Order: sequence, then C-alpha cells, then structure tokens
Amino acid sequence: MAKKKAVDDTHAARPFWKRALNLNVMRKLPFWMLAFASILIANHAPYGRRPVEFDWDISWASIEWSLYKPLHILGCALLMVLAVLAYRWKRWPVAALLTMTVGLSWEIAQTTVAGHNPRLADLAPDFIGVVLGWLIVEGIRHAMLPEDYLFG
Repeated sequence: MAKKKAVDDTHAARPFWKRALNLNVMRKLPFWMLAFASILIANHAPYGRRPVEFDWDISWASIEWSLYKPLHILGCALLMVLAVLAYRWKRWPVAALLTMTVGLSWEIAQTTVAGHNPRLADLAPDFIGVVLGWLIVEGIRHAMLPEDYLFG
C-alpha cells in the first residue's frame, strides 16, 4: 500500500507543464488546433463585413449546389480522422458530433463575411466529409494489427 502512495507523490511532484503534456492532451491537440484555425479562416473577411445573413433553405437544389464544395468534404474528413484519434474509436459518435459542430461553426462565422454565403445546406458536404473520415479510420483500423491501433 505504501508503494502506491509513493507513486502518487512522485506524480504530484512533476512540474505542471510535464503533467499537462500527457498522452491525452497530445492526442486532442491537433484536432482542436485545426478546428480553431479553420473557424478563424472562415471568419476572415478580406472584403469587409455585411449585415448578418443566413440562408435556411434546405431544398434538394440547395443541397445539390452545396455538394460541389470539396473543401468542406475534405476539411471535415480530416477533422473526423483527427477527432477519432483524439477521442478514440469507442467514442466515434462524440468525434462525429464535434466535427459537425465545427462545420456549423464555419457557417455561423461566415454570417457577416462579405462574399460568403452561409447556408444550412452546407452541412450536407460536412456530413459527407464525416462519413468519409469515418471510412478512412475504419480502413486504417482493419489494415492494422490490433496491438498497433492508433485509434484506441
């Protein structure tokens, strides 16, 4: 019993920066850094600002128009892979929800950007990107040996 107490004391004696940079933090850092950077890019307004405008149309025509946005698909696929790395495979629904939340944040950030058209229908390519990211992760998981899993 005393040996376990000594291990706990050693853990508490570590400096804060060494405790903060543990494996869980290092797994989550790429996802959150890319998510934050992408939201900042969506909020960037090189041509100025305009009054808040959001298109709530989710007709098939607007969804079809939105599906021609490869950056949304690729961005969400990359974010989904990083989110599954961060939150592990067993919590993939959390990773998918966080990725879709980032996609919604892109649209909200663009509401006042001149030259951008934020639309609810733009969540369709984000969803396709999440599914593509999930398929990429699943393909990697099946190609790896169980003891070498990156995704937990």
